[in-house]
Amino acid sequence: MSEEIAQPKKHRLIFIDVMRGLAVLWMIETHVVDANMFNYLKHGFFYTWLNISNGYVSVAFIFCAGCGFWLAAMRKGDDYKSLRKPLWVYLRRLGFVIMMGYWLHIPNLSLQRILSYSPAELVGLFQCDVLHTIIIASVLSLILLLTIRNMKYLPYIYIVLAIIFIFLSPSVRASNAMTYMPPWLGTYFVGPPVSKFPLFPWVAYFFAGAAFTALFYSVEDKKKFSIIVAISGFSVAAILFATRHITEGWMGVPDWWQGSPQHTFFRLGGTVMTFSLLYLFERFYKERKIGDVLKVCGQESLFVYIFHLMVVYGSVVNLGLKQFVGNNFNYYGTFLVTLLLCVVNYWLAFIWNGFKARSPELSFRVILSLSLLFIVVFIFNPFG
Repeated sequence: MSEEIAQPKKHRLIFIDVMRGLAVLWMIETHVVDANMFNYLKHGFFYTWLNISNGYVSVAFIFCAGCGFWLAAMRKGDDYKSLRKPLWVYLRRLGFVIMMGYWLHIPNLSLQRILSYSPAELVGLFQCDVLHTIIIASVLSLILLLTIRNMKYLPYIYIVLAIIFIFLSPSVRASNAMTYMPPWLGTYFVGPPVSKFPLFPWVAYFFAGAAFTALFYSVEDKKKFSIIVAISGFSVAAILFATRHITEGWMGVPDWWQGSPQHTFFRLGGTVMTFSLLYLFERFYKERKIGDVLKVCGQESLFVYIFHLMVVYGSVVNLGLKQFVGNNFNYYGTFLVTLLLCVVNYWLAFIWNGFKARSPELSFRVILSLSLLFIVVFIFNPFG
């Protein structure tokens, strides 16, 4: 590995875990509001601003995945390039995550039933979600890491890729890939309502997270840098938002909120601002251990992500609040359910985190056993 890349100090990683934890808990509120709040309440000043803030949740989640990739690359880049055990462990984790991404969208518990579905009926199974986007971006980033000899060039390549994905997004979405690609592939390139998180432009947030983390660790005065970035990020986001009616329609995007480069940069501005503010917050409160709850949720973000989606929307093995309750909560009910789910998710994440730390091999066997059980039932169950 290039000697120019400094190893990150452990205490500096906490605020990134906190940011990831904040994103995944914030995601619970987003999904409870979507699935369970009265539809007639989804308008007006308060909901508009809540909805805008909710738009940052998945952005921050993917951005933090890029941050995590770069931090892992700094620590394990040589192992990856030498094809040693950490590479295979990482690939195994990527494989598990993409499997969970598809598992969350499986429409039936029977493979035989699913094989009889038409292509139109399978679109929901193949939709590109947050986990799919993270995996594709991780694989692309890993390929570049393995092929580029000097790591110091990687952040610049990631920046270029982020810009390419941002500015090609309007034309890629307009091409309607579903008309000339099979569903399992076309869903990665089309926007809502088919896929809420298509590769264009969502992969850009991952590359931006990796590049920004590399830049962050390369500067000596991180406090000054974070202050400048926080102010700049807020300014960029505020200016783009204030001028949205002027720039709407640029590059053939009729809706500023759907795939426009301006909207993507608006979200990136707010995300790097949050990144910087959390670093400054941790620096100021580092002796007071603020953010332990968010840190645990950040370290177990995949667990929280999957579990809360099963509770809110249900899955192939259970019904969720959406099926039992529907859109029948007022503001108070929505708040209480969100709070309860956050508490439950934290405690389960805390227990799982401790279990993995004490018994890593046993925790792996638990996951493997549950996965094999599902596969056996899925393959041999004829009823669904």
